[in-house]
Amino acid sequence: MELKVSFWGVRGSKPTPGKSTIQFGGNTSCVQIEAGGKNLIFDAGTGIAELGNKMMMVKGKKEGDIFFSHLHWDHIQGLPFFTPLYCPGNQFRLYGEDKEEIKFQEVINKQMNSPYFPVTMGMMKADYEFMNIKPNQVIDLGEDIIIKTFEVNHPNGCLSYKVEKADSSVVYSTDTEPMKGQRRKDFLEFIRGTDILIYDTHFTDAEYFGTGGYENKIGWGHSTWEEGTRISKEADIGYLILFHHKENRSDKEQREIELSAQKEFKNTIAAKEGMVITIGGEPFEKVVIRNPY
Repeated sequence: MELKVSFWGVRGSKPTPGKSTIQFGGNTSCVQIEAGGKNLIFDAGTGIAELGNKMMMVKGKKEGDIFFSHLHWDHIQGLPFFTPLYCPGNQFRLYGEDKEEIKFQEVINKQMNSPYFPVTMGMMKADYEFMNIKPNQVIDLGEDIIIKTFEVNHPNGCLSYKVEKADSSVVYSTDTEPMKGQRRKDFLEFIRGTDILIYDTHFTDAEYFGTGGYENKIGWGHSTWEEGTRISKEADIGYLILFHHKENRSDKEQREIELSAQKEFKNTIAAKEGMVITIGGEPFEKVVIRNPY
């Protein structure tokens, strides 16, 4: 197996528990990629809490590299509840950008300071370090694992990540509006040919552009499922994974979007909590998708 992708949180903006979201899940963004001996975690929305619980069920030292796309609430709010960070002997590296002259480390520390939270980062007994990164950076993690970054179109900035190992690759690209001109061309080259594109499809075209009675959401920092299918066809993507589902989108509505997207780009799946994708691990199919039920 080259890469194993597990979805722990797939919702955008805020957690959305309830009967109408149980099929796709209500936790905010968190995706885990296991590559060789590396444990890569993308974003620390509320989904990271359950990932941490699962990790604690396995004996031994816990290690990982946590990559933040950006520092809005729905992508950091689960970190205080990530149990492995409280255990001595565990080791983690946290990667992210400075924001508006505020250091990445300071932003993370602040959300866990009084009066926001009674437990500080200083109470976390694991060994951890903060790693500042930037757009267009290449990070070599060893074991033939390369991480590349790309700046997408979101208020306060946001990074997409491309994970490469041998001939397998995954792009994690949440929280971006559709891009135009040269920036769109550059993004298409960044994602070109990837096996799995995890892409922000928070809105529909009608919601984004403000047609059919909707108020437009241009400038809100999120893309559409239609744009996801367009770029997937243009960039020769293996599978498109619809991600960062709108907070009030019901399971029924999300399933209808998934079916509509599949008519435009056959290899489309809407992300579900508990869904696992393996890449390069099967002798006959490079990509295998296993749903949680």
